Formats: sequence, C-alpha cells, structure tokens
Amino acid sequence: MKITLQSLVVALLIASLPIAGRAQKSATVRAIESHERKALFPSMDTINLGRDVAESACAGCHGMDGISDALGKPNLAGQRTVYIYRVLQAYQAGVRADEANHHKKFLNDEALLSVAVYYASLTPAQAPVVAVDPQATDVVTDEDPFENIRASMKKCIKCHDETGNSDGSGMPSLTGQDPIYFVNSMQAYIDGSRSHKLMKKLVGRLDATTIKDMGVYYAVQEPLQSSTQGQGDVNVGRRLSEDCKSCHGEDGNAKKSKMPTLAGQDAKYFIKAMKHYKDGKRQHEKMFEAVEGFSEQDMIDLATYYAAQQPRRRDVRTPLKSTEWIARCGFCHGVDGNSSDPRFPMLAGQDETYLRKALNAYATGKRDNSTMYAMADPLSPRDIERIGAFFAAQQPKAVVYMQLPCEDDAK
Repeated sequence: MKITLQSLVVALLIASLPIAGRAQKSATVRAIESHERKALFPSMDTINLGRDVAESACAGCHGMDGISDALGKPNLAGQRTVYIYRVLQAYQAGVRADEANHHKKFLNDEALLSVAVYYASLTPAQAPVVAVDPQATDVVTDEDPFENIRASMKKCIKCHDETGNSDGSGMPSLTGQDPIYFVNSMQAYIDGSRSHKLMKKLVGRLDATTIKDMGVYYAVQEPLQSSTQGQGDVNVGRRLSEDCKSCHGEDGNAKKSKMPTLAGQDAKYFIKAMKHYKDGKRQHEKMFEAVEGFSEQDMIDLATYYAAQQPRRRDVRTPLKSTEWIARCGFCHGVDGNSSDPRFPMLAGQDETYLRKALNAYATGKRDNSTMYAMADPLSPRDIERIGAFFAAQQPKAVVYMQLPCEDDAK
C-alpha cells in the first residue's frame, strides 16, 4: 500500500483529535461521532450544499459571509464545525431556547451538518485593531480581585483593620472564618437575631453578593493572633473548652463551614459575645444552652485560652483574576481563543456583546452546560466584561480543511 504525505497528515490529524480534548473532557462533551468526523474533511459537494442551506435558511440573520452585523449577534465565519452542528441540534431539540424560532425545525441532519461545514470554511471576521493603553495594561496585570467591594469595605476598616485582623480591644477579628459563617453572621445583624444597631445599619446597606464577597475576602487573609490577651487562667480555659471541641475544633480552629473559629480571637470581644448569648441579645438556642451554666470567671478563662491559640486560614481559594480566568479558558478554547478541538467554539474575534451575553447565560443556567456553569458562576461582572473584551480583540484563525483522497483512487 502506497502511503502519501497527504494521507499521512490526515491520519495524524484524525489520531490527534481525542488527545486534543483530553484536558477538556467533561460529562457534557461527547466524543466526535463518525459522521461528524467526516465533516472535518468535507467534499466540495458538502460545502456547496451548506451554501444552499445558508442562503435559504440562515443568511437572513447571519449573512452569507457569517460575519456579525449587529451587537449581540455571533460571528459564524471560521467557527468550528462540530460546535456549530451541535448548537444547531440543541436549538432544534429545545435544549437552547429559541424564542424567535429562527433556527429552522424542518432542516434535517445532513442540512445542519452541511451548513455548519459551510460557515466553518469561511474566512473569519478580523478583530478590530485597538490602541494599547500602557496604564490600562498595568491595571489588568495588577488587577485586584476584590476591587468591586473595596468601596463597601471602607467603614469596616475603621474597626477591623484593612485585613480584618482587628487590633482594637473589644473588636472581633474577621479573619479565619468560613465565608458561610460570615454571611450568616451578617444576616443575623440584619434580621435582629444579633442585637447591634450600628452593624444592622451598616450591613443593611449591602447586597447579598457584596456580603458574600466580603466573606471570601476576610477568609483568604492571613489570620493573626489577638494582641489583647485575657486575664484568666489558660489551663482552666483549656479544660472548659473540652465541651466546645465538637463545634469549634480542638484548639478553636473550626472545620465546619457554619461554625466560627475562636482561636486567636480578642478576649474582651469573646466575653462580650458569651454574655450576649446568655442574656438573649444574641439569639442562638444551642449557644444559650452552652453558656447558661458559665460563670463570669468561666467566660474569662475560656476567652484567655482561645486568645492564646494560633488561628489558621480556612481552605478558601482567593478569587482568580480576569487574566487567570482567561488562561483557564484556553484549556478548551485554545491559545487566544483559537480552538484546536472542533467541539469547542473559537472565541477569538467573536462579537464582544455576544460573548458577555453567553457567559451570563451560562452563569444563570439559561444555557445548560455543567462545565460552563462551573466556569461562569464565580465570575464578577468585571470579569465577564474583561474576558469578553480580551477574546473579541484576538485575531481569529480559520481551520484548514484537507480533502481525503477517494477510496477508489487509493486502491
């Protein structure tokens, strides 16, 4: 059997397809099927059929050139074949919402695949040339993942320091706590189950997303031991802490997300909190039962013990910067958004408004894709804006098709 250079290249390309997707596999991504694989090396007849389908069914919205002419409309020119084909199938099956009913239900599978091949064979839209602002580049490089909550945290700094490690006597440190506990505590101030007029007023001005992000911010700071040590007996406090271990950990470093870490906490604040649980100013049935039998000296000894313990950071990840999210997008969508796997869409040069709209749809579940939901859900509005702008500005690269030799000729 004679092996030509062309047939060898084609064989290598076919063999490499599963490898390209190895780092991209998820439950939502099927292996490339046999009829889809044929479309990667289409005949002119297939492309011509796709052109006819595009002219009669698709050009009204996407044009014959597949280049967006309106904000929010995706570019199809040069897009990856299998991706387009599967998206069209998803529209027909109702998996993707098609409120305007633009995606023709009457087209058969051959027509869908052919029109996907046609648009994939076109020259992609060229990304606009954007002047690079050195200052803007520095902002992205030194990007603050908590930029969106800095303004809301200004009043917190006065009492709790910028890092949440309060050095004021009677003020709690906010570090070392799980974000879930932080959110629940803030909600307690809002609903009155923790009685504190100033905190109720301050927290009541914040929305749920800001409170959640603040919890993450304090959780990822390095917790410091309180400088305000107690006046009690550490050894007595250690013995008293035996009954607290199941919720607050061996040394006051809680592992459960809804339980506060007590290690390193300001002793004066700790005593005040215990008294509030005991007299009902903080409404918490289990804590009331826990402190009901405590004397004031017991509270002082317990506070002294916990203040002397070293707090540890919770297992909470610092939010990724937009640049780090962009790098993760490359695992599936290729370098600079030029996907090398025909199942994943090319993002380079795509309409920026469309990219932002798509990410929001994945984040809210309007587009059903578990992998993309996991990627999009943690993104802030600023992340989505920057990711969309980045990929829209990249130069798209077309797929090079190679026509397989006819079987008869090979023989």
